[in-house]
Amino acid sequence: MKILVTGGAGYIGSHTVLELLNAGHDVVVFDSLEKSTLKNLDEIKIMTGKNISFMKGDLLSYDLASLLKEQSPNAIIHFAGYKNAGESVKEPSKYHRTNVYGTFLLLEAMRETNVNKIVFSSSCSIFGNPEKLPISEDLLPNPISAYGKSKLMVEYMLKDYEIAYGISSVALRYFNAAGAHESGKIGEEVKATGNIIPLIMENLLGHRSGFTLFGDKFNTPDGTQERDYVHVMDLANGHLKALEKLEYSEGFFFYNLGTGTPSSNKKLIELSENISGKKLAYEISGPRAGDPDFVYADPKKANTELGWTPKYSIEEIIKAAWNWHSKNLS
Repeated sequence: MKILVTGGAGYIGSHTVLELLNAGHDVVVFDSLEKSTLKNLDEIKIMTGKNISFMKGDLLSYDLASLLKEQSPNAIIHFAGYKNAGESVKEPSKYHRTNVYGTFLLLEAMRETNVNKIVFSSSCSIFGNPEKLPISEDLLPNPISAYGKSKLMVEYMLKDYEIAYGISSVALRYFNAAGAHESGKIGEEVKATGNIIPLIMENLLGHRSGFTLFGDKFNTPDGTQERDYVHVMDLANGHLKALEKLEYSEGFFFYNLGTGTPSSNKKLIELSENISGKKLAYEISGPRAGDPDFVYADPKKANTELGWTPKYSIEEIIKAAWNWHSKNLS
């Protein structure tokens, strides 16, 4: 199939592009490069020996219908958007404009050009502070940040567009993406980072000074937030499984992609110190707005319906992240 990947130069997007090419798909990447560069895509071309068509543009200003007419994709994987929960509380307009309205424009272009399959990059942030754990798809969403709300609004749109216009979709609710490809050639670029693991790595390598742990008084065993970290290659594989679902099924589908095992911020620091052989200096401040205490998945539905099972442990995730950062920042 020919797949258009919005935000395909970014972290999860580029790893998914690699898996798509390895699976024999043709890939077109559409990306503004606001939060990424072409480095990962250039490496992927070398790794696979295959071409990647690239179009630079923004969802809000690009003629998306012309793009779809020109490229004629069989399906779209939609990553493009902003993803910082704390920032979204302070700048909600940025998130609703790009994440919600930008996706609306993409869906309208799909209607106009008869492209009827899309895999959407959703988020576990739609659940906010969950009432019960682990989080299954049966739990009612209750987002507490504009980021989480923007993802949930898009899920509602996808359901409406499937009912009214026959555009089938899969919403993949990621838990916390982490790690890098085992080669160490592609990973989470420094330009785009705002996630805890890359920030730890950059500090350990001396490329940042001053790591801040946001809160140590959460309602968790060691007082720091707990998250369900999923290897980025497991998430990339999840997108291929979602495409397979849309080849044979019509409708709106949604799945939680997580391991079911949470790790605390202090555990991430400890593992990173052990793997790197270095000590992290850090200070503790208050928690950020919009960040829940703990979040982890019940991945049974994705296991059963998509045949998706994560392979990598948190230790393997930290090793992969260290491999990538030490090679690319040293």
